[in-house]
Amino acid sequence: MSSRALADNPAMPGTDYDIVIVGARCAGATLATFLARSGARVLLLDAHAMPSDHVISTHSINPPGMDVLDELGVGDRVRAIAPPSRIIRSVFEETCGEIEMPEGRAIYGPRRHRLDELLQHAAVSAGAHLMDRTRAVSLLYDGDRVRGVRTNCGGRDREFTAGLVVGADGRHSSVARWVGAEEYLGYDAPRACYWGYWNAPGFWKTDPAYRFDMYFSIIKGVVRIIFQTDHDQLLVGTCPPADRIDAWRSDPSGMLEAVLAGDPTIAPLIQASPREGKVRGTIRERYYFRRAAGNGWALVGDAGHHKDFAVGDGITEALLQARSLAGAIAVGTDAALVHWWRARDVAALPMYFMGREIGDIKPPVELQRIVFDRLNTVPGLKERLVEVIERRLSPLDSISALQFLRWVGLAALQGRWGVFEELRVAAPRAVATTLEMRARTRLLARAESEIARENRAAA
Repeated sequence: MSSRALADNPAMPGTDYDIVIVGARCAGATLATFLARSGARVLLLDAHAMPSDHVISTHSINPPGMDVLDELGVGDRVRAIAPPSRIIRSVFEETCGEIEMPEGRAIYGPRRHRLDELLQHAAVSAGAHLMDRTRAVSLLYDGDRVRGVRTNCGGRDREFTAGLVVGADGRHSSVARWVGAEEYLGYDAPRACYWGYWNAPGFWKTDPAYRFDMYFSIIKGVVRIIFQTDHDQLLVGTCPPADRIDAWRSDPSGMLEAVLAGDPTIAPLIQASPREGKVRGTIRERYYFRRAAGNGWALVGDAGHHKDFAVGDGITEALLQARSLAGAIAVGTDAALVHWWRARDVAALPMYFMGREIGDIKPPVELQRIVFDRLNTVPGLKERLVEVIERRLSPLDSISALQFLRWVGLAALQGRWGVFEELRVAAPRAVATTLEMRARTRLLARAESEIARENRAAA
């Protein structure tokens, strides 16, 4: 929000800062940079010493996220420390397919303490005031409107007033809890995730068997992944069902290496060098949307929306949200923030639903096989999937319903009658997804109408 827009808003008289952002990682630091560049007085808070690693992160940044990093001036720094991933190999049982990003477009996976440091430096360079090791302990109110935060740093309590408080404090957001942000479309993660880091062996990229940059496989129901990250390391992991993790709790290293060794592509990689550091894991995740705007507050990134890590879209989502929220804040009205929230939902829902399908522990195997079988044969299908990664096409529109039903019919003619039972189970969820998209689009239209009404009144 520009200083002028805030000054013109009677709901925001003299304050210590225009905006206080609680949380200084991807979403918070990015938002702080955009706002500070516009002339706003920004306070960026984080309870931890910065920079620090974010252990629950697959690091993946898709091309639209890299576009935001370029706007921030840190894109080339990320490219200098992390290798590009342009060839994505997907394996489903016996079927293998590859998607290749166009020249100049790639996915990057920097370790989080390096990425977050770059983002925080950009925010401070733009003029934001960063206070790390400073915990927000409560909100300040003027009536029912949030007017700032109360903090504690080294045992000392301080209060900071602001025209707007933004929660960028992650999945367990304190700001979301304090304002009572309602959750919707939430569900508990059906899978856990465990991963480790291995140095890339000498045959990585030289052996024709490893011409890919990123790998995702489902073999006999077991999910395995490979991501490139900085310093020539590979993140290699698996996603076991959340209700079968007792053995993982007692021996995460042994379980991870045993499961990874069951994939003939991964086994040589982890046998060529010892794992670096501890096994990382997350067990009890929850995926959701939360109300993202209210009287004097907003939520951005995981604080307001968290999706299945199987789609590797969390950082990209946070960066895009931060950029669009900065534009909404610049308008200087509550209606603009509500409009941003509704637009966030419409934009994020397709990937959210795709993550729900990919992460399901009881997926429609035959229906998935139909798609994988055609990945290498149907003209334009790979290109449409690249458009999904680029966020130019909704995953819900990548394959038409008519085309998919034709594929189902052909499978049935081949004697694969199980497709009909899976279709019977999947169809109601597909209908519910369509209805939800329509409902959220209507809410966005109402928010647009409210802005138009305010503009007419102001004129």
